[in-house]
Amino acid sequence: MAPSPKVEIRAAALSRRAAVPPAEREAFAARLATVGPGLVRSAVDPTADPVVAAFLPIRDEPDTGALLAVLHRIGLVTVLPVAGAPGTPLTFRRWAPGDPLEVGTWGLRHPPATADTVVPDVLFVPVAAFDRRGARIGYGGGYYDATLAALRQTRRVQAIGVAFVCQEELYLPCEDHDEPLDLVVTERGIILCEA
Repeated sequence: MAPSPKVEIRAAALSRRAAVPPAEREAFAARLATVGPGLVRSAVDPTADPVVAAFLPIRDEPDTGALLAVLHRIGLVTVLPVAGAPGTPLTFRRWAPGDPLEVGTWGLRHPPATADTVVPDVLFVPVAAFDRRGARIGYGGGYYDATLAALRQTRRVQAIGVAFVCQEELYLPCEDHDEPLDLVVTERGIILCEA
């Protein structure tokens, strides 16, 4: 059986992401902290305070630390994902900068089991590759697809991809289980997805 084209696309996009210079990474982290709160406020119900999920970066993912700090500072509840078996929905535990973390599945850092489990309204999603339709390739575990599918059955949620421009593809192959992003934030702008 031939390998999925997603495997090659993922590898190429991650290679490009790894080559992003440190100064661009720092500038993107600051930009994300600046534009992120506005995206969160307008995402679901502008009169309510949404629960916001973000991720702590691994490898050379964009740095979300400043974004999480700003969201916490303006009084929003922030949560981090906890991964279980591949292909199952993530759970989310309440976390604020300075709170304890432990290492879980895939070496990801997440809040301990004593932290409250909370359902998010807005999710900042890690991306290996994306296109302007909102198609996304992650790392192949299916966690975010399963999560978004489950959440979207019961509530309105907003999925915001976080990626560098170099990770954009003209067109990504999609499968039935793939869940689209609503928009993508890059170091150069905000892309409203067309899906």
